[in-house]
Amino acid sequence: MDNLKVEANDVIAEYREKNSQLEFDNTVLRLQVKKLQNKINELTADKKNAKKENK
Repeated sequence: MDNLKVEANDVIAEYREKNSQLEFDNTVLRLQVKKLQNKINELTADKKNAKKENK
């Protein structure tokens, strides 16, 4: 029975470690998406301003 508890604890610890890594990766990806969205907005704003100036 103790052997089963140790194995279960190992599985839980491994799950928590993987989950933490996934949460970290998710946060990094969210920041990258936000940065890219800002860049896209900046570029599209520049394009819109250029069109207005050309008219």
